Amino acid sequence: MRLLTFLLMLVTLQAAEPAAKSYLSSPRRAYTAPELRDAPDEWIVRSFAWVDDMLRTFPPSLPEPPERRAALIRLDDILHIESAPKKPLVHQFFHEQATRAIEEIEKTKLTSGARIWKIYSHSWVVRTASVTFAYDLVPGPPRNEAFALPMPVVERLVNQIDVLFISHLHTDHASQTVARMLLERGKQVVAPEGLWKNDPYFAARLTYPERSAEKVHEVGKLRYVAYPGHQGKGPLNNNHLVITPEKFVVMQTGDQSSDNGDWSDFDWISKVGFQHRVDVLLPNCWTTDIQRMIRGVNPKLVLTGHENEMAHTVDHREDFTQTYNHLFGSPYPFIVMSWGEGYTIPSSSARR
Repeated sequence: MRLLTFLLMLVTLQAAEPAAKSYLSSPRRAYTAPELRDAPDEWIVRSFAWVDDMLRTFPPSLPEPPERRAALIRLDDILHIESAPKKPLVHQFFHEQATRAIEEIEKTKLTSGARIWKIYSHSWVVRTASVTFAYDLVPGPPRNEAFALPMPVVERLVNQIDVLFISHLHTDHASQTVARMLLERGKQVVAPEGLWKNDPYFAARLTYPERSAEKVHEVGKLRYVAYPGHQGKGPLNNNHLVITPEKFVVMQTGDQSSDNGDWSDFDWISKVGFQHRVDVLLPNCWTTDIQRMIRGVNPKLVLTGHENEMAHTVDHREDFTQTYNHLFGSPYPFIVMSWGEGYTIPSSSARR
């Protein structure tokens, strides 16, 4: 009788399991529209033209215009075509957006406040009146020369930067080419412990700060904290909190995440907001429990990053749609930005 009861329970449980959904590339994408294998060039060209028009007409702002969100979701559709990383039309769109940002950076002179540009997936440039620094600056998706920005364009961007902060070793965050350009120009590169230490050139020139929630370092005009994060059970991942001479405070998280039940990094994340008055948090959009991270840092504004990393397979190519899902109901102001977009933070909004 007991055996019969067990078998009946087993059959019931199996029947309750959801049927496999043929349109899904991965269960992770259950709540976003499925991607295409391919699409006609005409649809891609017309879609890019509309997206560009909408994003330029409705730039990043609070509150967010509905037209802007619609454009970002259409951009998701294009960038989640399975073959998108190989498409010249996609490369051209990225080059145009990033080059436009670089041209704006070259012309932007600030006397107060700050402006932040999203160059690529989690590559950021921050400028205040006194300094310009960057996070995880790469030319584009690794291992895809056609997608990457041309070197003369990268050089123009590097010429604008005083300090580069690299969160961890993965090549969608750390570029030896970009780091070398900066070092050759006498600029400083702050890197996680051990990055490229087998290369004598970098080992002698990179700055490897102590990973500590309590230690405040100095580099050039900046002060910073290298919060001791991780990417799951994988590499060390510095979360760099940077303080400018104007007391503008920005924190970028690299690939910060927890794995296999080890959430110990939340011990220091939960204290960041008590230690520093953070103006802007730049989190990776897929980090473990992003709303818990935001509460710990307690920033005035959130600008998300790492959407549509084109070196990832399509099932891990996190999209803007999922970012909106993750942040639904958050009491913290947030802005979702695409490649090449910038946002200005007035000095009056900075917290002291």
